Amino acid sequence: MLSEEVTRQPPGSLIPASSGVSMEVGEEEQAEEELDSSVDTAREVMLKSRVPGTEDWVPPPCQIILTVHPPVKRDIAVVAQNFFCAGCGTPIQPKFVKRLRYCEYLGKYFCDRCHSSAESCIPARILLMWDFRKYQVSDFSKWLLDSIWHQPIFNLLSGHHSLYAKVKELDRVKDIQEQLFHIKKLLKTCRFADSVLKEFEQVPSHLTDECHMFSMDDFLRTKKGLLAPLLKDILRASLAHVDSCELCQGKGFICEFCQSTTVIFPFQTMTCRRCAGCRACFHKQCFQSSRCPRCARIIARRQHSESLTGT
Repeated sequence: MLSEEVTRQPPGSLIPASSGVSMEVGEEEQAEEELDSSVDTAREVMLKSRVPGTEDWVPPPCQIILTVHPPVKRDIAVVAQNFFCAGCGTPIQPKFVKRLRYCEYLGKYFCDRCHSSAESCIPARILLMWDFRKYQVSDFSKWLLDSIWHQPIFNLLSGHHSLYAKVKELDRVKDIQEQLFHIKKLLKTCRFADSVLKEFEQVPSHLTDECHMFSMDDFLRTKKGLLAPLLKDILRASLAHVDSCELCQGKGFICEFCQSTTVIFPFQTMTCRRCAGCRACFHKQCFQSSRCPRCARIIARRQHSESLTGT
């Protein structure tokens, strides 16, 4: 869900233009001479007087687009827009169609009042192709994309999970993020961990409070190789505290399968696994297919209690 900042309408960006139009409306005879054959069928529609904001034109919505628009010929796209600027609803004369500017984010054409040739990264191109090149977008799209730049609205678990396999650096960030997610929960229960928890303030809270949630800024910092080392430093400091803290060590687990005396923790995601039922922690290699012994004891106690109650 977008924040209030995103859903708020940018001042003046969506107000239909009723005067000072940058594109003049010529005579019908001039239009017929310069109208390309591909748009002849829409001539009558285009030349009629239109009022922005009616069923013929609606302002662009505040929404996150996660698809890359396929290339469409300019004339065909303008016909689909009913010969209006997609930003302000100004009717477009045929001879001015070539002056319209394309917005890579919305996939529509805009007049020069609504499109200042600003550039931005496109979310869909990042998620689908890991493409961080900047493309020309309308003024409205620029405002929208700048507004969401730092917001964690991209959940890679629910969509685009394959990006982890495509981008090794992002997969590395994911592994560290999962460990930080679990170890932070442990540190919050320790009265001696205040100084270590301050280390987490170096990054946005969503990176350690949730898994698989990212912002556009997170993706860019991952692309530049800046995010993983920073998260790794926080993890290193956290592990050092847990190793030396008796209180934290007392909240760990002993693997009931191998009975090793080494204390294990849920944040050791590479080597340990939690039971989905009782949340106890075991070595992955020990808990591949066996039944959880703790759950077995809980069930046995419940059945024994029920049998006593029945008698």
